[in-house]
Amino acid sequence: MPKNARLGGCLDEINLDFVEREATPRLLMKVSIQLYLAGLSLSNTVSFLEVFGVDRVRS
Repeated sequence: MPKNARLGGCLDEINLDFVEREATPRLLMKVSIQLYLAGLSLSNTVSFLEVFGVDRVRS
């Protein structure tokens, strides 16, 4: 299966049961996961979250 095939579903298909704390809104977590899977670097994904006022460490 091509890597991009994982991006074809809707945000509701992303399971966040592994999340221990919910400091970041669930919708932003799901969008960030999709951006990362699409090839955006972790650093750029964190920069995306900063636009929405979410402060995360780049590691």
